[in-house]
Amino acid sequence: MLAGEHTIAGFAADLAAKQPTPGGGAAAAVCAALACATGAMACRYTTGERYGAVSVEAETCAHQLDAWRTQALLLADSDAAAYAMVRAAKQTKDPAVIATAEAAAAAVPAVLLTLCAEAATRCAAFRPLCNPWLVSDIDTAVHLLAGAGRAAWRTLLINQPSVELAAQAQKNLATLRALEQA
Repeated sequence: MLAGEHTIAGFAADLAAKQPTPGGGAAAAVCAALACATGAMACRYTTGERYGAVSVEAETCAHQLDAWRTQALLLADSDAAAYAMVRAAKQTKDPAVIATAEAAAAAVPAVLLTLCAEAATRCAAFRPLCNPWLVSDIDTAVHLLAGAGRAAWRTLLINQPSVELAAQAQKNLATLRALEQA
């Protein structure tokens, strides 16, 4: 499955099917990609002569959100691949192989959670500069990123992260909570 090449309807149908992937991790990543797209759109409506010097900042923000959107879609695919690795590793019954696969699987939602916190922080910082008619879209992006981040957290937990990875993830969760309540 290449999440970036699916239609929304096709991805949703695959997600609903009785098959191991895509699953919740991929859904969280696609949600994050949609959030980044929403934020980028709001930024692009804050460009041109009317917005003067803010226009450059808006374009810069839009390009960063585009990069995060692309990364989130890649993480949706990485989530499916990591899950397949864990399933294959469990068939070997080799504890070392299983541990390696589980560590790789935990890394995917951890990266997604970091992406969500960074993108939401960027959107929240842009909010005061945003075209007033698009502030609700920036807010939507922040809330979608917070939801995707919480979903990534749940996926991370099921993969039994290291203490260090869990601690970093909790910091990212706290950032998302604060931004969502602002």
